[in-house]
Amino acid sequence: MKRSLKFGHWVALVCMGALVASCGSTRETAWDTTGGAVQLDDAARAQVAALLAQADAAWLNRGDEAQAKAAVDAYQAATDIDPSNWRALTDLTHAIYFYADCHLRFDEDNPDLYKDTHEKGTKAAERALSALSPAFAEEMAARARIEDAIGVLDSSAVPALYWRSSNLARWATLESFATLLSYKDEVREIMEFCLQNDPLYWYQGPDRYFGAFYARAPSFAGGDMKKSAKHFNISIDAQPNYWGTRVLMAEEWAIKEDNRPLFEELLSYVLEGDPNVIPEIKPENECEQRKAKKLMSEIDDYF
Repeated sequence: MKRSLKFGHWVALVCMGALVASCGSTRETAWDTTGGAVQLDDAARAQVAALLAQADAAWLNRGDEAQAKAAVDAYQAATDIDPSNWRALTDLTHAIYFYADCHLRFDEDNPDLYKDTHEKGTKAAERALSALSPAFAEEMAARARIEDAIGVLDSSAVPALYWRSSNLARWATLESFATLLSYKDEVREIMEFCLQNDPLYWYQGPDRYFGAFYARAPSFAGGDMKKSAKHFNISIDAQPNYWGTRVLMAEEWAIKEDNRPLFEELLSYVLEGDPNVIPEIKPENECEQRKAKKLMSEIDDYF
């Protein structure tokens, strides 16, 4: 039996079980309610500046796993000293996502590290948002739903919200399908905020996210393949050389729709392209080529 059929049967069974709300796992959040800037002495400020310089230098070479990890470690160390630095915390959650998605995901011997690293990325984003907006931190301290609390934020929060949702959705997917469903409303409203306030962020990222969201969710939970295709195509048309969108559409849309020609077309574009087409994201495009190669090698399992 092809993997696509097996997957369909599995999803149908899991979806039935997911109707029971208690099936989904929950996580401990990291909303920081202390608020206010941290008073650092000259030595601490110099140490933070040196660590951030190290992090930025390592990030430039993030295609190398050791350098990606070094960037994460340096951003982490800097923000441990200065937890009020929301920009550095946002860089940290982004770096964690890349390190997990483009390096740890390929380590089949250590799936828990891959999952747990995305959970750490989610917490880093929560710290960033709390540092960015004391008003938001107060809302979350009062146990508000994040969907309600984001009303006090503006477009400056979009990067942290985007990488929180990206890390959270990846963690939830790896945890269980029921867990993913349990966070669907929260993630959808947060990404709607991102779409409305900065739709161009990270190479048309909000549309790319909704392409995956509507494809992955079952129909009873808001899934809609037409909406999925619309968002994927908006993202691809706007940023044709950000290859992650094509790989995601192949993986989430083409397989589910049993569209082998589209699957091959999307992945061939990535495999045959020059990853340096956008120099700033060459490491990301090289990562997507690696994903595309693996997916293409498994094509007969999907169709």
